[in-house]
Amino acid sequence: MTSLLMLSPAPLAEVVAGEVVLDVKFVEGMKLHSLLWPGKLRCVLWRGPHRIDEPMRYSLAQLGFELIILDHGAPVPDLLLDEAALVYCSADDMKHLDLPQAMSGRFGKLVYTIEQSLSGRMASGIAQQAKLRRRIGSAVFNLRHERRLRRALAQADGIHCNGYPAARAYQRLNGNPLRYLDNRMRTPMLARRSEHQIRTRRVLSGAPLRFLWYGALTPESRVLDYLPIACLMAQRGLPFELEIIGSGPLAGRLQDGISALGLGAQMRLLPPQPFDVNLIPRMRQRADIFLSTRRLPTPLSSYVEALGCGLPILGTRNAMWSRLHAASNAGWLVGRGGAGAMLRAIERLHEDRGAVVKASQNAVDFARAHSFETVFAQRMTHLRALVHADD
Repeated sequence: MTSLLMLSPAPLAEVVAGEVVLDVKFVEGMKLHSLLWPGKLRCVLWRGPHRIDEPMRYSLAQLGFELIILDHGAPVPDLLLDEAALVYCSADDMKHLDLPQAMSGRFGKLVYTIEQSLSGRMASGIAQQAKLRRRIGSAVFNLRHERRLRRALAQADGIHCNGYPAARAYQRLNGNPLRYLDNRMRTPMLARRSEHQIRTRRVLSGAPLRFLWYGALTPESRVLDYLPIACLMAQRGLPFELEIIGSGPLAGRLQDGISALGLGAQMRLLPPQPFDVNLIPRMRQRADIFLSTRRLPTPLSSYVEALGCGLPILGTRNAMWSRLHAASNAGWLVGRGGAGAMLRAIERLHEDRGAVVKASQNAVDFARAHSFETVFAQRMTHLRALVHADD
């Protein structure tokens, strides 16, 4: 039987014998792997102090795949590597870069996933809220391990690159690369034609433009940049609404800023929303534009998810959004000129409502071509082809 062995950094917590707590999104993804993989599916997770975003309790019997739990830092048992037709794991944490040597002489294939380029990892490390010594240590670690990472990616049987920056940095190293845009937007969740028509009438009527952003309220996301942007819009008399949805260490400062600047009538901070039942319908029906001030080139799923809801993106230029903008024609790039540059872009859209409508339709068309089902099927087809290449 064709066995797929996945080495995952996903968090878990053991409850009692035969039961674990896992992230819901992780389990749903694993169930899809089980459906599309023609054989046994095994997944290795490691014990450790983990934060689980959407925890749920499962019995091992109901998972639908074989879960193997190892102690923190424990190596992958040789028996699992011996029996695997394909080993599939992330290269971003650099914990399994010795696998090309470990798989040498075995019949199984090895495929890495990679999400961040060196520049992206360096920028993320510098942007984190930590002491200078720790940030410097992060940069040094990434520089020291880059050559080893590139060698492992080159020696693997295939690589999956999530997003444009990782693909640009690494896909030429390997003879079997696949670029994909990871997201949770299933086809039935895409914006309906009726919703697009309602949004079009509202936008063209001159009603206040409704901006929205969701995610983690962290320094990396630059969520505090929304305060001067909203303040300038209010000072210029531009009619607008701005919703920020999420939680994180900057939530208190953001809420205090909204109150101190007197923006409560136009700007709201809301807690995280259940993705399928609340967040997606809200974006489809109660927003016009996804506003992003992020400068890091992270391949966030929220980009494609916003497009799927019919929200074109007005975003600060970075390596990810610049390439996605060129591919989708579903939004606008803003240089790193701060709140003033973003304000000027918003003023132009306020006067050219037709551009918003056109970009909204382009957004849905692009997201449909990169829906969760389509992307997942492409990845699984690529893996199956690698395994059967020698048949």
